Amino acid sequence: MNGRTRDDVEVSHNHDHNRYELWVGGELAGTAEYEEEPDSVALTHTVVRGQFRHQGYSSMLVKFAAEDIIASGRRIKPYCSYAAAYLGKHRELSHHVSWPQEAR
Repeated sequence: MNGRTRDDVEVSHNHDHNRYELWVGGELAGTAEYEEEPDSVALTHTVVRGQFRHQGYSSMLVKFAAEDIIASGRRIKPYCSYAAAYLGKHRELSHHVSWPQEAR
């Protein structure tokens, strides 16, 4: 699954590296790493490089990852603190989330 949110931004799913990637102007700006589980996907770590922080890119990345996981028919397990915060704010996604104890 690939998505474009702006002309210079591309978000994609890199299956080979078990991560979602956010590219800005052809430069890798951030990643959301995950581990696959039988019925869910555990989001384990999200990072956006310094010069790209505080511009909404982290939200774009986690939103894309969540939509991709939901489209695959699996649940989201947010072990990453940023993903947990994002999903906590977006209650419309709550029925797709399995909260691990560590993320609450």
